[in-house]
Amino acid sequence: MLNRQLIKILEDLGVPDEAFLGLQAEAVEQLRITAENPINAGYYLQRNSIGKSARLPWLIRKLSYIGMPFSDDDFLRHTHELAILIQLRELKYRSRIYVERGIMDETNYLEEGEIYCSVQNEKSGLVLTGRVVITRCPALHPGDVQYVEAVDVPLDSPLRSVHNCVVFSSKGSRDLPSQLSGGDLDGDLYNIIYDESLMPSTISDPADYPIVQAIDIGREVTRSDMTEFFVDLTKMPRSSMARPDFQAPGPRVLIEKSINVEELEAQYDDEDDDEPEETSQATRYYESQKVLGKLYRAIDEHEFFEEIQRQSRSAWSHQHLSLAEKVWGYVKEKTTLIQYDHYHGFARDIKEAYEDNMADTMLEYSSHPMHFVSEVEVFAGAVIGKNGAQTKRQRETSTSMKEKHDRDVAYTVQCILQGEEQDTSQEEALARSIACLDVAVHERRTMKRFGRLVSFTWVAAAVCLKEVEKLLVR
Repeated sequence: MLNRQLIKILEDLGVPDEAFLGLQAEAVEQLRITAENPINAGYYLQRNSIGKSARLPWLIRKLSYIGMPFSDDDFLRHTHELAILIQLRELKYRSRIYVERGIMDETNYLEEGEIYCSVQNEKSGLVLTGRVVITRCPALHPGDVQYVEAVDVPLDSPLRSVHNCVVFSSKGSRDLPSQLSGGDLDGDLYNIIYDESLMPSTISDPADYPIVQAIDIGREVTRSDMTEFFVDLTKMPRSSMARPDFQAPGPRVLIEKSINVEELEAQYDDEDDDEPEETSQATRYYESQKVLGKLYRAIDEHEFFEEIQRQSRSAWSHQHLSLAEKVWGYVKEKTTLIQYDHYHGFARDIKEAYEDNMADTMLEYSSHPMHFVSEVEVFAGAVIGKNGAQTKRQRETSTSMKEKHDRDVAYTVQCILQGEEQDTSQEEALARSIACLDVAVHERRTMKRFGRLVSFTWVAAAVCLKEVEKLLVR
């Protein structure tokens, strides 16, 4: 995966701007394609692990198969749009356009400067051969990007059983991982680039990354020693106030087309040296002509989403019944002989427990006590702001929030399928799922701060439609 540091280094090594702009345009087009039909949308959510615990990718495809586009429902449509927005902002603000771990070749087959890499996914496999570029994040020095020769190995080689992993040669005066940002083989992730358009015209010598020797304090390390060590780290000099040529601006930053450097220097020379620093001229920004600036400006977030929303509106069926009611009608038609009324009390308890957990999550992961995370954000597993890419704190919050919600959903699904007495019979699981869908569609519960939560409807719908599918193939 390309990121801002690697793009900058590749630019300096002679990769033309058009290569990056072309790849970004392809990535944006792939996002646009996911909104064109439900099948693409479902596979996109699956690849990005969005809503998997609630079987959302499967549900969207299933609804399409039975003639019910998911875009007819506001909640499902907004969940999909949020997933696209996250990826679009990653492209625009972080320039994140197969990264795997590495091991050493213990068979002694690979020569110096050679690697073996077999890439496999759910559909196909590929053994890389020929000259490729390898690097490791974070890449901070031009020498952190190197050419290597990817080779195949004999059919009887033990390396044949290794997939989605880079195997490095054990030969040579210096191991390759240490040349890539001082990497090693303790789980580091490596980038392999075999796109011809991204091949650098020049390569720099790798930097020297000496191994830092541990400090011997002559006794057992205590907690206070560790505390003192990290306090000392905070005393290190801060980075220069000089800004990079490209820095994604906030929404209220004035950006000039260009800045006359001589005029700018004269302006600061005229300032009174005794003037307090706080009253000095504000930082001036200009449009960067480096590739990162061009990539940033190439994406119009608002225009992209207006197009996505126009596509969604054009797919609406404009019928009187809601999508949830149409799903309920489909289930009733296919299960006319199934008795489920005796599970209504159970279904209400499950729905209430799920919604209580959802409300707790919306509050727990909010950054402000007066504002809570939206139900869509919890369901999609991502906290976002109004503008820009996710901050580090938002990414960490999203990960923790997603883990909690996935556990809550998994427990809910298990309860529907197995009931209170761990009854795993398909007939009872189907009856419980029908009761849950019935309660979700027809019994509305309004919570004081959150209003009406709706995601349980689609958790129940996914379980119910899956059980109906099993019934129909018996």
